[in-house]
Amino acid sequence: MSSEIAEDLSKQTSELVSRFEGRASAFAHRPDLAALTVQCDRTAAVKTARKFFGDGEHVATGVDGSMDFDERLQMILFYANATAYSCPFSVTDELSFDLHSAHREAKLAASAAIPLWSEDLSSVSSSELEIDIDLEHSMEKIPNSFMTLGELYLGYLACEGSRILFLDRPLSGTYSVLSREARYVIKRGESKLTKWSPETPLSMLDIYLAVYLGSPAMVLPTRTRFLPFAFLKELIGGPSNVEALASKLKVSEAEGERAAAKLVKLDKKHNGAILADSTSSHLELRAGVAGYWNRVLALALRYAKEVFARSRHPLTLKGDEFLTILDVDAVSLFLLQALLDRAHEKRALLIGIAKDTSATDVARSVLPFASSRGFVGLRSSAPTLKNDRAFLSLLSSENPDILTPWRTMGYDAAFSTIVEIGGQLISARKVVSREQVFVRSYFQLRTLRNDNRVRSQVFLFDRAFDPVEDSGAVRGFEVKERSGAARVAGYFEGDVPSDLSNMALQVLALNDNPEVFEAFGHNQLLYLADKAVKAEVRMLRSSLRAVADLRVGGVTSRRKIFGLVTPYRQQRAEAEHARMK
Repeated sequence: MSSEIAEDLSKQTSELVSRFEGRASAFAHRPDLAALTVQCDRTAAVKTARKFFGDGEHVATGVDGSMDFDERLQMILFYANATAYSCPFSVTDELSFDLHSAHREAKLAASAAIPLWSEDLSSVSSSELEIDIDLEHSMEKIPNSFMTLGELYLGYLACEGSRILFLDRPLSGTYSVLSREARYVIKRGESKLTKWSPETPLSMLDIYLAVYLGSPAMVLPTRTRFLPFAFLKELIGGPSNVEALASKLKVSEAEGERAAAKLVKLDKKHNGAILADSTSSHLELRAGVAGYWNRVLALALRYAKEVFARSRHPLTLKGDEFLTILDVDAVSLFLLQALLDRAHEKRALLIGIAKDTSATDVARSVLPFASSRGFVGLRSSAPTLKNDRAFLSLLSSENPDILTPWRTMGYDAAFSTIVEIGGQLISARKVVSREQVFVRSYFQLRTLRNDNRVRSQVFLFDRAFDPVEDSGAVRGFEVKERSGAARVAGYFEGDVPSDLSNMALQVLALNDNPEVFEAFGHNQLLYLADKAVKAEVRMLRSSLRAVADLRVGGVTSRRKIFGLVTPYRQQRAEAEHARMK
């Protein structure tokens, strides 16, 4: 029987390998597909760096986090921490980084240990999570939320003195997840964040505006679903009327009337807390509405500071009330928006890196769009390989003329929610996400000297959309959404290379470490931060486990409730182990 199974497995494996080789061969000699990639222009990168940073010495910082959890007795201990490594870099007639001087930033460290009884897990987790069905996922989500909070908080602090900030996470992916979680808070109609701090009072309207408007500096599209919020944002600057708002936002007066009607409806939903006057000839906000962002940011910074100062339990309120993980994620969303604002204000280059992404943007929307606009002239159909990293890795390996370092054309993160079907662009998730927030590119940094087909991993990086530098590559196109056709104004680099993306690629190319496997083609500062946080979490877990056992163990011994302390399976495993010894 075993020999028959082995023979069948051998045949099936051989067929799969043969199929893979066929797919790989389909990428060979495809200069048309290679047009999707852009090589680094080092001279132009230095010129952009001198303009962006200015000549002189500056600081680059990488922030990474780690997390874990441990079930002890009937208590669950969650650990999360984040740290940062920095190095100097100089901008003169060349761009150079002193990675040998990389050091850990003592002032940029965040760690938290959160104990919870098992029965309180359902109170902390969101109602959208099926606790009984997916307990493991629910428990992992808690420390992951605090790890995200720590990374974004340190990133915000780091922007005070660093001109380049690397995060070991995709900015666009983090933003989309946090936005979804924050919308769940609004859908529930309440948030315990409004009770967290009397010193920084917050209302549900503040949270609503921070989620749907974002910070005052963020760009809002003027598509149908965003137009009422675009109107509201304009009214923060002062009273106006429908005609003037429609003219300023370049929409028809009919669209403006519909948007104003939706804004009035939104005001009624919030019991008249938004508009002081709601006639079409005079729209005016109530006093205090415009200060929503100051209140949200004050609470977000205060909450993060208290969590990592460990001055109080980060989830408990008075009595049996708890913040939920959705509330924590909403705070992280506000911190991410604040980080984008601060990076723009300080002229800091903010780069997020994703290593193990399974995104399918290239095959699903980017390549079809590039082909339809003439940026890529396909001579035949592209190979049917959906995973972007696999697609681009094979393309690079089978076409050695693609010189490293290279990146793909930059594209708007909104393309990740678009799919091309039958020549038509359709929203993949019923609606297209907000455009002009993030610019994404894949990149590959190194080629093996002895064999130019052996290359480092393909990763994804994204950066904040820059209204000044990137506006020239904003392109209008139509996408079919759930409610009908929508006109999207999304970024797509095309055939004129982006100075910012080119500089970002050069920065990435100068920050890997070919002498260390994990940092080869990746990032040395993030590699160092990753090693530090993982070692710290292991140490934290070991020491705090002993503390928990000591504290709770005394209670269980005194009250003789040993069956509650240790699960039956663990008791049996320990007894069997002792018997075997």
